[in-house]
Amino acid sequence: MTNPTVLLIDEFRVAAEEIEARLAPSACATIASHNWIIMDDFGPLTFTLTPEGGKHRATCTGHGRAHKVNRFTQQDAEHLARACNARAAFWADAAREEATTLRNHIATLEALSAA
Repeated sequence: MTNPTVLLIDEFRVAAEEIEARLAPSACATIASHNWIIMDDFGPLTFTLTPEGGKHRATCTGHGRAHKVNRFTQQDAEHLARACNARAAFWADAAREEATTLRNHIATLEALSAA
């Protein structure tokens, strides 16, 4: 029988390692101005962008990982965040926080499993 706690720990560990790999310095960099994401109380938000006139309409489609959700300029992220009753965040800060939370969950689950 598979232990659900072990599976959860493995899932969290894989996610944390993926985030940390994206945060590691590399020769490939995202355009510096497009590094802002939108977050609500439950985490980073994902959007579908569709052309509308000379602009784009952003429709929230759910939650995702900080290193995988849509990125915007700071000004666009702040504007969109106000419209969504959310907040704009620098993606790397949000990703670091997310990785730390996952590592804390792993430590807690391992401690509970050992008890």
